[in-house]
Amino acid sequence: MSRQPNILIVPVDGSEGAGEAARYAVGLAEGLGAPVRLLYAFPKDPVDMFGIPTEAPGPEELEYFAPEAFDRLRDQSAEKAFAATRKAVGETPVEIQEQIIAGSPAEAIVGHAAGEDDPMIVIGRRGLSGFKEFLLGSVSQRVLHHAGCPVTVVR
Repeated sequence: MSRQPNILIVPVDGSEGAGEAARYAVGLAEGLGAPVRLLYAFPKDPVDMFGIPTEAPGPEELEYFAPEAFDRLRDQSAEKAFAATRKAVGETPVEIQEQIIAGSPAEAIVGHAAGEDDPMIVIGRRGLSGFKEFLLGSVSQRVLHHAGCPVTVVR
């Protein structure tokens, strides 16, 4: 990519790291004249989120297997993440978009970015210890290694 980004994609989850990434992206976006898209990844369906029950689920777990309840959980979770990010960013003249995507976070983020024209991903790093990150990996690491566009990891 030799052109400047047309959009800055910021995956958010309500964490402090996501807020830092969003603040950084907004600063870049001001200079570039590009919009910022806050992206919230949520599992595709209850089985993707909770797995297949091996025992009879209790009423709390069973509730979210109903499509309406699962959609409500997704929307409430996304709104909390978007609200925390908007609070972290504060007032800005930059156009900020919000979008929910389905799937496991790293794969969904990379797939979303692949469908955009000249995107740049700005992602926060959770800050797991080096050993835990080595064993478990992280969303930011997977995005960094698999995205076909520039990725900035904000610490």
